[in-house]
Amino acid sequence: MALHDDLLALARRLVPPVPPPPAPVPPPPVIVEADLRRGVSTAYYALFHLLIHEAMARIVADPTLRSRVSRSLEHGKMKQVCQEYSGATVSAGVLTVRPGFAIAPQLQDIGTAFVDLQQARHDADYDTATPLAHADADLKVMTAENAFLDWTACQADPSSGVFLTDLFLKCVLKRS
Repeated sequence: MALHDDLLALARRLVPPVPPPPAPVPPPPVIVEADLRRGVSTAYYALFHLLIHEAMARIVADPTLRSRVSRSLEHGKMKQVCQEYSGATVSAGVLTVRPGFAIAPQLQDIGTAFVDLQQARHDADYDTATPLAHADADLKVMTAENAFLDWTACQADPSSGVFLTDLFLKCVLKRS
């Protein structure tokens, strides 16, 4: 299994789903806040590594170089690209991030999820004064799970290749 898949599975193990309230179920296991925080952080890293894995698979032909090249991708610059995609607008009935460049709607959702999860990871790792509820942690892990599903749905769309290239180029070009 790939690292990003392992990370998403770990996030879900650390943050089990909140059981639906009307179903008479035994009380959920006691979950310590450290597990919730680690689960939120891990959910972000799962999406981060999924995007890096996919970008390297498409951009770097030599598999032996992918690990080395992947280190050039930076959290902050990837966030900038994801903010651009999350802010896509409808123009003439088509979702666009730039004039004349239509994107799959799932890319907007992935961009939004990345930005949201990056902030949630920061809060989980550094804002320890604010308690983290199980339901909130569960929502963040579901956000990552949905982003994985969105990626599966749109990865064959040509705009997904442009998205991955935008992520890569934003990180390696000094002018951005």
